[in-house]
Amino acid sequence: MLPNVEAQMLPTIGKLTAETLGLEGERGAALATAQALDLPFWKRTDLAGFDLTTLRPVYGTVEVEPSQAGQGVYVADLQTALADRPDVVRRFWGQAVEVSFNKLTALNAALARDGIVVHVPRNVEVAEPIHVRYCIPEGGVAIFPRTLIIAEANSRVTVVEEYVSDDLGSNALSAPVSEVFALDGAEVRFVSLQTLGKQAYQLGAQKIVAARDARVVWISGAVGAQVQHIDTDVRLEGNGSELSWLGFTFATKSQQLLWAPRVHHIGLSTTAQIEWKSAVADNAYVVFDGMINIERGAQGTNSDLRDHVLHLSSKARSDSIPGLEIDANEVKAGHGSTSGQVDEEQLFYLRARGLSRAEAMRMIVLGFFASIVERIPVESVRDRALELIDGKF
Repeated sequence: MLPNVEAQMLPTIGKLTAETLGLEGERGAALATAQALDLPFWKRTDLAGFDLTTLRPVYGTVEVEPSQAGQGVYVADLQTALADRPDVVRRFWGQAVEVSFNKLTALNAALARDGIVVHVPRNVEVAEPIHVRYCIPEGGVAIFPRTLIIAEANSRVTVVEEYVSDDLGSNALSAPVSEVFALDGAEVRFVSLQTLGKQAYQLGAQKIVAARDARVVWISGAVGAQVQHIDTDVRLEGNGSELSWLGFTFATKSQQLLWAPRVHHIGLSTTAQIEWKSAVADNAYVVFDGMINIERGAQGTNSDLRDHVLHLSSKARSDSIPGLEIDANEVKAGHGSTSGQVDEEQLFYLRARGLSRAEAMRMIVLGFFASIVERIPVESVRDRALELIDGKF
């Protein structure tokens, strides 16, 4: 499905004004908010050498695969959806990710034209995954993708988004915002994969809101980009809502990849299981900055947060920061992390059977990620995850 937006490049971000862009109302206000804010200061994300003002926003960078969903399921690029279903888009737009969350989310709210809207009616199951791909076409540009998913009561849907590019000759930016709403009894499987090339920056926010008895399966994966900082958040607002969240990261060379997953337990008897695995090699740096918040009154919660890191070189670095904040007294909650190097005995065992050191290392790393990949509930995504991990070798 081709996007309903003409390929276009704007002036540099430092020269944008609401008047020259014709932005009014909420988009004009969002641009004013963005211009009033500085770039975020992140302790573990290095933005030195990154000049946002010199990048030129570009449109026409989204591809939405044709959907055969039927049964009233609506799948469209953002511009088509704004024309066809403006009430639905406006009802949910900005309800999960606040415009003023940071400068980048405000810019996205002002400038987003490329995106996808998925709206699944109540009691409808979408059998096949819906795919969207966002591409940085060249260096020196910025894209502002917007994913909006609404699963009405007792519906089921799987959406796979991927951020891609070739290696770039100069810095470029992907500043995505994804908002997912699983209403009462709905099941949403959301997969987000980042495979950007050299000199790409992935700086954005992704948030999911789960209502009563909703079930969310979230797969987060990153192997590309020079720098990534993604703030991710799940709000288990409804009683009995559930989350299963799996993540993987593989950083090599001088990559700096950070995930900041947050889970807010708000309703009664909510459940969340979060597990991340990362491998880091060469001079790369990975960060897992996770937090479980069990809010006052969220009794009966069962939650667990785990992160595991495998170091493949002595110069590789990682920070693992799992945390708990508990304001209720009838809960089960746990968190933990592990970090270590490849076991030399495992390498010796494999090399004794004729494998080279590189081949043995590859087998160990693939085995390390297996417990995550094997639990991905969509076969095509499992295959893609293995392909991305294997491609790092």
